[in-house]
Amino acid sequence: MTRLNRRKFMSRAAAAAGATAAASSFGLPAFGQEVSRIRHGWWGNPERDRRTFEVIDIFNGKHPNIEVVGETLGFNDYFTRLATQIAGGNMPDCIQQGYGVMQEYVDRGTMIPLTEFVGNTIDISDVDESGLSAGTFNGELYGLTIGANTMATVFNTALVEASGETFDSVTWTYDDLKRVATAISGSTPDGVYGTDDSTADWGAFGVFAGQNGFLSVFSDDGEDMSIDADLIIEYWNMWKEMRDAGATPPGADSAGLAGQADLTVQGVVTGQTAITYAWSNQIVGIQGLMQDKVGAAMRPHLPGGEPGQSVQPSQFICLSRDTVDAEAATTYMNAFIHDPDMTAVLGMERGIPEVSSVRQMLAPTMSEAEATTVEYFDSIQGHVGPLAPPNPAGAREIEEAFERIAVNILLERQSIEDTANQFLQEARGILRRA
Repeated sequence: MTRLNRRKFMSRAAAAAGATAAASSFGLPAFGQEVSRIRHGWWGNPERDRRTFEVIDIFNGKHPNIEVVGETLGFNDYFTRLATQIAGGNMPDCIQQGYGVMQEYVDRGTMIPLTEFVGNTIDISDVDESGLSAGTFNGELYGLTIGANTMATVFNTALVEASGETFDSVTWTYDDLKRVATAISGSTPDGVYGTDDSTADWGAFGVFAGQNGFLSVFSDDGEDMSIDADLIIEYWNMWKEMRDAGATPPGADSAGLAGQADLTVQGVVTGQTAITYAWSNQIVGIQGLMQDKVGAAMRPHLPGGEPGQSVQPSQFICLSRDTVDAEAATTYMNAFIHDPDMTAVLGMERGIPEVSSVRQMLAPTMSEAEATTVEYFDSIQGHVGPLAPPNPAGAREIEEAFERIAVNILLERQSIEDTANQFLQEARGILRRA
């Protein structure tokens, strides 16, 4: 039995009744007019998914000749499925991508440049130059920036206040983190700790590397690592000291969360910790999963170190190599960043919009969590470093290796020194074969 969605059923019914004019008056395709069906895939969370499916419905209501279907998964599962779809030649027409992996996917030929659609189905006249620059690879525009983004430390304000400790949310250091987190652990019931453990957090290590003067952990040619074992050992020893002080949950608890990007399992959401590490565009989603108010701070600084954070695109919406209708897909992509009804629903959940008119429209109607995001974003200006160059092929696999290998430290299976050398050996092997 063939299933008809509501649009196709009504369209065919109208045609059968000879009501072509009536169909058009209801915003439905006229008799014989094809409906182009395109797919939009993204990694998400409950709040992102709710908003995105709502804007898909808005778009479909305004474009009777295009039907968008949404596909969403968690972060890790998204890229696993995308790899399978690439191999099978059936990627969604529009795919969500992050800055850190864009170069690899561009070089593999999995996405179509948007250059030929600019001025036709895509308008970039009011997109920030920083957004356009970030979406340009190999001299061609490949991604429309959904929003500007930066890392953030997200904390439960009630638990921090109850600890009696204070800190400067912009200039605080790792020593401040240890002090505050240890106090929180001491002022909360058993089983509640000050901070998540970032031993297995590749992004947090990247910040630490930046603070030590490494703009990228990869060499300029992308064929080797720029860091050495000593830097990794220093980073892991710092977090061991946090654990030993009782600032974090036991290592075994943190090991079970290594590589988990789902917001619902983050310590600040589950109540296991008061401080967690996320991205600025996730503040809204985290607040939506909590009753206590959240606050936002920069990632802790290294005293006397360089800025380790940067401002970068949150995500891109891109045109895949496997699109069945590039004109329809790019029409949807353009609406995703411009249409006032759609962007009003999307808000700032994916970051600060890179379209000036959208920012102006959203300002009077921001939620408290969105206002927190904007205030945080404004507060860090002048305290961030330059955007690192795009990651080389194999970077995602190296990130997964870091997460997997770091678990050995959390479970005390081997020494920090041996683990650091093991990671570097695997990372270099990945780059050689990428």
